[in-house]
Amino acid sequence: MNPYLYHFDTGTYPSDQRFEVWRDEVNAIFDVDIDQSASARFNYRLTTGYVGSLLMGCGTWSGQGEPVAYGVKRSTKMLRSDGLDHFYLCLGITHSLAGYAGRQPIHAQPSTIYLLDLASELDSEIVAGDTIILTVPRDLLPERVKSARLHGTILHGPMSSLLADHLYSLRRQLPNLSPTDMPHVEQATLAMISATLAPSVEALAQAEGEIDRAMMTRVRRFIDANLTSPDLNPLRICKEVGVSRAQLYRLFSRESGVAFYIQQRRLAAIRDLLESGTARDQRISTLAFQYGFKSESHFSRSFRQAFGCSPTEARDLGMQRDRQPAPTRRHVSSRPGSLREVLDKLDK
Repeated sequence: MNPYLYHFDTGTYPSDQRFEVWRDEVNAIFDVDIDQSASARFNYRLTTGYVGSLLMGCGTWSGQGEPVAYGVKRSTKMLRSDGLDHFYLCLGITHSLAGYAGRQPIHAQPSTIYLLDLASELDSEIVAGDTIILTVPRDLLPERVKSARLHGTILHGPMSSLLADHLYSLRRQLPNLSPTDMPHVEQATLAMISATLAPSVEALAQAEGEIDRAMMTRVRRFIDANLTSPDLNPLRICKEVGVSRAQLYRLFSRESGVAFYIQQRRLAAIRDLLESGTARDQRISTLAFQYGFKSESHFSRSFRQAFGCSPTEARDLGMQRDRQPAPTRRHVSSRPGSLREVLDKLDK
């Protein structure tokens, strides 16, 4: 018999206390909330047990009438305080979840398996129902699985169906597992999870390059459109473009960092203005301050490092180009009926 089983039933409490008792039970993982009108109808049974290092939870809705909805969150503050580094694999038998896993929308219908990364933010709503849940320490999974961005993944296909069958079987056998059985069952379960997640990992790896290129394009456009903004910094870029700070720094790791890239784009914009004559009557120091440089000496030094000349020399070069006469077009004789003859007639 399994010595690590634990049973919990809100039905043993008065109806006006059931959800609060449930909240106290699950707040180690999620911050939950519910409308007052639905609270009195909440009623849930839960059996949990360890399978080696895996924690299995089997939940059953036992309330009257239709299951109620409640909110679930993992905020940045919660992530910092609990430090959980686990995957939360849920087979929602009659349960569903909809909302946001990080910045990505998620909508898991009943009878599907979805995966949450407990080291990432969550803001969703659950319709209570029967579930089978595995909480899996990240470091038990293969490297390519545990390092993949799988937060909010909904599993599909034959492997997902096989994993669901395995979870149903594991739920039936959970009370009967002995400590001797558990290491073997744990390894079999981890192998099944890894095999099921492998296609998602491969698909993410294939798509990651395109995703990064698209995001890089969005970030670059935003930067170019805001070169004169004094608050153009990583924090604002993350907020306006919708990219995490970690992803932003990873995208610009080959550009010597986000701040360096912004500075180079500002320097290039100033050089274009100086050489084109657009800012010929404007003081160079004013131009530097307009583009976010706090010191004229820092600007001049950065400009020379980037282009090998001073801002004044760049302006003088542009003025020299303006004074050069435009090249005259030489007439090239063409034979009758040639392409040159046709082009010459079009020019007249």
